[in-house]
Order: sequence, then C-alpha cells, then structure tokens
Amino acid sequence: MKRLFNILLRTFVAAVVAGLVVTGGAYFLLSASVPDYDEDFEVAGIEGPVEVLRDSSAIPHVTAASFADIYFAIGFVHAQDRLGQLLRARRAAENLPLPDRAIDLEPSLSDALEAYAAGVNAWIGLVSEGGRGRGSPELLIAGERTISVWRPEDSLRIARSFLNNLQPRSGRQRVLESPDVLFPADRPKTPEMFATLPEVSLNAWALPGSRTANGIPILAADINGPLSVPSEWYLADLQFPTGAAIGATLPGIPFVVVGRTDRVAWAFRSSGSSNDEQQETPSVSSAGNFLTMLDRFARSADAQLAVDAAADLSPAGLEVVAVDRESVARWPEASTESALSPRSASFREYRLATLDDRQPIFSVESAIAVQRDTVSSAARTLLPLMAREIWFVSPTDSTESTRADPLRGETLDRLAQWNGDMDRISPEPLVFWAWVRALQRRILKDEFPATNELWAKPNPEFLYAVLSNRDGSATWCDIRPSTPLETCDDQILAALDESLGWLVDRYGSDPSAWSWGAEHTLKMAWSPIRSGGIVGDLVTLEAPASGAPNTQTSTLFTSDENDPFDSKAGTNFQTVMSLSEEGGSYFIAPAGQSGHPFSRFFENLFPMWTQGEYLVMSTDLSLARGGAVGEARLSPIPFESSKSMQEREQ
Repeated sequence: MKRLFNILLRTFVAAVVAGLVVTGGAYFLLSASVPDYDEDFEVAGIEGPVEVLRDSSAIPHVTAASFADIYFAIGFVHAQDRLGQLLRARRAAENLPLPDRAIDLEPSLSDALEAYAAGVNAWIGLVSEGGRGRGSPELLIAGERTISVWRPEDSLRIARSFLNNLQPRSGRQRVLESPDVLFPADRPKTPEMFATLPEVSLNAWALPGSRTANGIPILAADINGPLSVPSEWYLADLQFPTGAAIGATLPGIPFVVVGRTDRVAWAFRSSGSSNDEQQETPSVSSAGNFLTMLDRFARSADAQLAVDAAADLSPAGLEVVAVDRESVARWPEASTESALSPRSASFREYRLATLDDRQPIFSVESAIAVQRDTVSSAARTLLPLMAREIWFVSPTDSTESTRADPLRGETLDRLAQWNGDMDRISPEPLVFWAWVRALQRRILKDEFPATNELWAKPNPEFLYAVLSNRDGSATWCDIRPSTPLETCDDQILAALDESLGWLVDRYGSDPSAWSWGAEHTLKMAWSPIRSGGIVGDLVTLEAPASGAPNTQTSTLFTSDENDPFDSKAGTNFQTVMSLSEEGGSYFIAPAGQSGHPFSRFFENLFPMWTQGEYLVMSTDLSLARGGAVGEARLSPIPFESSKSMQEREQ
C-alpha cells in the first residue's frame, strides 16, 4: 500500500511539474512578442536617426528630420504594437482589388506609402529573424511561418475599405429583394423600418470663438464603429520638421485621421446618404484622394487652407470641419450644425442640437460633458407616445385587474419622473428598452416571422413613425392573423406587461434592484487574424455601460436573444481639441496602445474610457518625458553593413 502511495505521489508531482513547465514555456513563448520600448534598432530605409519616446500611456512621440523617416517610424511602431491587427486589416481588405494598371498617386503620397511600408517591413524582418514570438501571440499559436511583405497597395486597400465602411448599407433593398420575404400589400412601406447604419460613422461639432470662454474655437469629434481589442484607433504624435501632428491614426495608414497640429485641428462628419440607394464601393482614386487630403492637413497653416485642400479630394458622403485659433471652416461650405427634429435627423443629432442651443458659451470641459452625455432623445420622444394612455389610468379604471397592475403602476411612476438618462445604475433605461423591444416584436413579428433583423433589435425611428401615425404607419400595430383589429394602444399595454414579466424572470420583482448596467454590457472581444482561434476566448474586456444607440457616447445593441442589450459596437474614439494652449487637446480610445494581451498597455485606457476620462495629449516632448515608459532610437544601418546584406540577398 505504501509503495502504491509513493507511486501515485510521484506521478502527481511529475504531472504538476510537467504542467508548470508547459505553462511556463507557453508563457515565455507568448510573452516573447511583448515589445521592449527601450530597445534600439539599426534598420534599413531611413536617412537619419529617429527617436521614439513613449509617454506614460505608451503613446509614441516620433521625432525625425524628414517626413519620410517619420512615416517609416509610424509604420514601424504600428507593426511593433499592432502586427496582428495590421495583418487582419490587410486580409479584410483583400476583397477590394486594385486595378491592374499603375495607380496614379501624388509624389508626396507615393513617397509616404513607400516609407510606411518600409517601416512595417523592418519590424516584420526583425520578427522573421526569430526570438520575438512571431510578433504576436495569435501568429505563434496559428503557426504562421512567413509573413508577406507590406506594400503601399496594402495601405490603399485599407483606406478604401475604411471609406467603404462609411457607406450606409441598403437594408431596405436587401429585405425587399429577398425571395423569402413577402411584403404585405396593405402595409405602408415605412422607410425607417429598413434604415441601416454604416459600420463606421464620423461625427464633428465645432464651436466658433464667439461661443467659447477664451475666444478660441473648439472642435469635438468622435468615431462610431466596432468595439474590439486592440482598439480600432492608435494614438500618436508625429513630430514633423514643419511641426507636430497628434491624434488618431488607423493602423495600416501613415497619417493622422482625426487630430491637430499647432496651427489647425481637423475632423470629419458623415453626411448620411439615403439608405434607399445602393452605395457603390469607393474607387481607388477616392482612397488615394482621402490619403492625400490627410497628408495636406498636417501641412496646412490654417483652417481655411485645410478645407481648401479638401475641396477636390474629400470623398462623397464626408464633410470636413477644421478650426484654427481664430476661425471655423467647413467643406462643403453649406455644412452647418442647425436645430434639427427627429423627423429630419437622427435622435442623436437632435440631442446634440439641443445641448448646443442650451448653452451659449462653452469651455473645453463643458464640450467634453456634451460629448459624454447619455440622455436619450429617443426615450424622451417615444415614452410620452407609449405611456400617454396608461400613465394616468389606475388599475381600478380597467375592466380586469391583474397581478401585473402593482408592478406596472410602480414602473410607470418611475418612468414618469425619469429624464431619459441612460445611467448604468438606474432601472428606468432597462424598463424602457425592454418595453421598446417587446413592442417592436409584437408589431412586426407577425408580418416577418423569419426576418428577425427587422424586429429583434429596437428601431426608435420606426416606432416613432408608427406611434405618431406618420403616413398611416399605425396600421403596423394590427396583428394580421387575428380577427380583431388591434390598435397601437393595445400593443403598448401588452408589450409593457410582457417586458415586465421578462424583467421579473431575470432580476426579481423589485424594480429598485434592477439596473441598466446589469443588462447593458460593453463587450470588447479580440479581433483575430483568423476566426476560430483560442486567444479570442481568453481576451475580452467587459464592463457595465451607460448610454444607448442614440446617445452622444453611443453603444449599439446586438441581436442576441439571450443578451439583447450587450454592445459590441459604438463610439470607439473621442476627442475635444482647442488650439488655445499646448495641453488643450483631449483624446481617448477604449482599450490601450498595445495589441498584445500580456502587455500592461493592452487595456490601460479601458478604466478611463468607462469612467468618461480623457488623456491630455501634448506635442511638448518635455511633458511627454514625465513618466515616460520607454525611449528608443532607430538608426540607419551603416553603409558597409547594408552593402553586406545586399550581397547576401543576391
């Protein structure tokens, strides 16, 4: 017996040791690709030394004597921090082929793309030499043996893909042309039902000096798109010989997309073309023009020159907004923020117009408060229409009292005192959206039982059209298979009781214990190079979130039946910029600079994002050095070494 015990003990110890060895070995291999921000390199493709200073948030501040070396360096650091993301973006853009003929690009753009590609390839070359864990955990796990070189055409494809994602998808056309969908002849073709959002949208809001506390314009901008890790956007400071440009870069592209220099700040606004028209894929020339425009922005002396540079280059559907220390400029010139209504614009735009009209004078801090606003105009508009016939009707007024009456009365009282704020700790947003979801399901599921994309996800614009009976849209409330003629009031009351039953089943019968954040979760999942990898199952950032699809900080719902209010898309970048002072620009992205799960800068910005805090980005290198986490130097390979390498390659 003792011998058997000793054998089992030794076997157990051996298994534990083997497990520790395997785990330690796996950790060593996976962590080998975490970049060392203090490591210096000798690289081919640059003319002179390049300094890469990483501030306390690991944002690179790149300094060089030429534009080409700057573009080389941003390609190098993009690959160093986000190699997996670069390869994923390249693969996703491969379905947008380039023409066989040579692409006619401006010389400055061609040079920039060549330099950027050389920078990406310099890092790929270092990874290929070994000892860096294949450059990314997912590449190591996938067993990628070789990584094909980066070419300027790859950046063009990524720019083209980005512009394509800005195009509204023609949801109406897709549904109506589907052979599985028979549109009811006796129902109005309410256009709001088929409206679909683009995958990415850009927003900008400018305040002239006459409306700011210090007399200098303010430019606020945000981007809506996928919420993933790593973040879609990468913050950087490019210290060009003519002056620094700081802001959000898109891995795969060497330019600041939304940002500022010491002289001008720029951003974009999606104009929102009609969803009734099928949009064409942006051309290669549109992608080239877009990149040329970004290059010119960083060289512009003032806001008017910046928009002049965009006059013939801005892609269709994009408005350019720029500010300097004295003025606001736009292209097209007719583009202005004006008072809007839910009928002529989205609920989100209407809320922004309301906040803009409410306050005559703004500071940077109050502009940030507007950008982080989570009050929903959809709720403030729909709720009176939904509750108008039941807010003041007591249970004794109805012909039949039910067990739902006390809970119904309590929740209606709460909603009557609610201002529409989608606060994550409040129960009212949860009640509202559960009610809206149940109502839309009851209205549309009988007509389109198999097309759940029309009724599974709340569509406030459609419900507003129905409840206000726009163009006879209230007829959607009638259930076609039933004999009685159901009204919208019938459906509203039934949907309320249905939603309350759903909430009681999930959270109990005490509304004070319910909270929006319990159901509305921000889920930032790993974006793999290939689907089916195990990394994505291990790396996900989650947090209860305030906001909703139409608030200023936006979150878009999924269509998941079990978790209908989870959010995997929404606002993924925000900035408020003023040229009033060196530290007058605030930026934030939702995860971190690094794309490596083992890096401490993988999710370091996530707590700030969830709490509504911003980073102060400065072009002053002395400020960036305070708390810096690394400083690296890229040096040209000596001539003799370069010559030897060329001889070996031959």
